[in-house]
Amino acid sequence: MREIWLACCLAVLVGGSAVAADMSAEGWAEVILKETDGGAPIPLLSGYVPRLDEKLAYAIQGALVDAQARERGVGGYKAAFTSPASRERFGMDGPASGVLFADGARSGDGVGINLTDFHQLMLETEIGFILRSAITRQMRSVDDLKTYVRAAVPVIELPDLNFADPANLRGLDIVATNIAAASYLVGPPLRIYDLEKVNAIEVVLERDDAEIDRGAARNAGGDQLETLLWLVNHLQALGQPLEEGYLLITGALGKVNPGLPGRYSAHYGDLWTMRFQVLDGRADKAGGSP
Repeated sequence: MREIWLACCLAVLVGGSAVAADMSAEGWAEVILKETDGGAPIPLLSGYVPRLDEKLAYAIQGALVDAQARERGVGGYKAAFTSPASRERFGMDGPASGVLFADGARSGDGVGINLTDFHQLMLETEIGFILRSAITRQMRSVDDLKTYVRAAVPVIELPDLNFADPANLRGLDIVATNIAAASYLVGPPLRIYDLEKVNAIEVVLERDDAEIDRGAARNAGGDQLETLLWLVNHLQALGQPLEEGYLLITGALGKVNPGLPGRYSAHYGDLWTMRFQVLDGRADKAGGSP
């Protein structure tokens, strides 16, 4: 029944034409918003757009973000598919980017995350970088880029993987729908005096005191700063603004973990432990410690 409704919606948006593949990026964004606002899973556009390519996927993502940014604000950007395994799994030739909405930021020190706010919560350990000042040009090198970075911070990304037909999910479906961006926890600046040392960080994620994931900073593209350099220049090429205070995250360090109820601790070596709780409809708090 949902497929019939979606087909009818597509026909209306393209003026009754059966050739939905020629619909504009704004039209596809409208379809996605109509679906998700009604509580339905995100449709796989690759099933309706045989010629879905990277250019169209980013155009749809841009239209989708534009439709929400006035109300939600922009807080930064995320890199995705920064590991070879993730690119192979989703059929991507290289990394990709999405937009982090400002209203998705949550305190990384003892916050409670309610499952009722998500359809399919996932947890990823990541490292983020806070911009010291706006970037308005392509970066020539990592050394060039480092002058624009205020600090590295621990981040737990909380994507919402509410996709229809996950078995047939392609990378371009994920790109077009803004890389499943939902919320993210941000910790305090890591005590690193040379940003290059961020690559030595190893992260262990525990749930109820049992280890469930382990990752390394270098898992995000082989080098955190090189991946950040790619992300900045990629965003510049897309025409995305990079403002002072924006958060840029460089990709998952370990697995994409299901957000099950429990008490979590993410140990960023001996630099910081981020504690949070995933709640099944209950209000609670957890503690945080340096």
